[in-house]
Amino acid sequence: MPISQQTFLKVPFVWEESEALIKVSSQLAFEPVKSIDDQLIEIVRRVMAESVDASDRRRSSEHDPRKATETFLNSAREDFAYQDEWWQFGINGKGEIVGFVLPVIFPGCTKEGLEEGTIYYMGVLPKYRGLGLANELLSKGTQILQEVGVWRVFCDTAMDNARMIAAFKRVGYRQYGEPLERPV
Repeated sequence: MPISQQTFLKVPFVWEESEALIKVSSQLAFEPVKSIDDQLIEIVRRVMAESVDASDRRRSSEHDPRKATETFLNSAREDFAYQDEWWQFGINGKGEIVGFVLPVIFPGCTKEGLEEGTIYYMGVLPKYRGLGLANELLSKGTQILQEVGVWRVFCDTAMDNARMIAAFKRVGYRQYGEPLERPV
């Protein structure tokens, strides 16, 4: 499929309630993100700056990347439903924040009384990538949504983000159709 300079391809994945969530080794502890504060904004900005996702790189290259990141995070409140304690920092054995996961609910996507969830955003800080931490972050976000009660979790990732595609598969997600063209 030809794409323009203003779009890129994202691979859709789903996790469905009837499938058991694959357990991964516990390298991380988790702590709730208390608010959209300077700490969260800076961590998300750093992840976006070195992301494979074209829309993340665009956001991080704007005139004021901090403000763009803050706007992105605040838009979750406007477009999705979630409880503050669902958003989690992943903490390694040294007490360092290594990443985060931000699960949310799609409003209006109810099926048989259950909501549809998604991982609004997640990321591993660049110096901790390649250690399998995305598996744990994705598992934690999915488990939170499972506990809330969702009929499925729908997510997508950039087509050239091989590490995230592999993480989705390791955690038990399956690809849901062909790649989707998204605006940058």
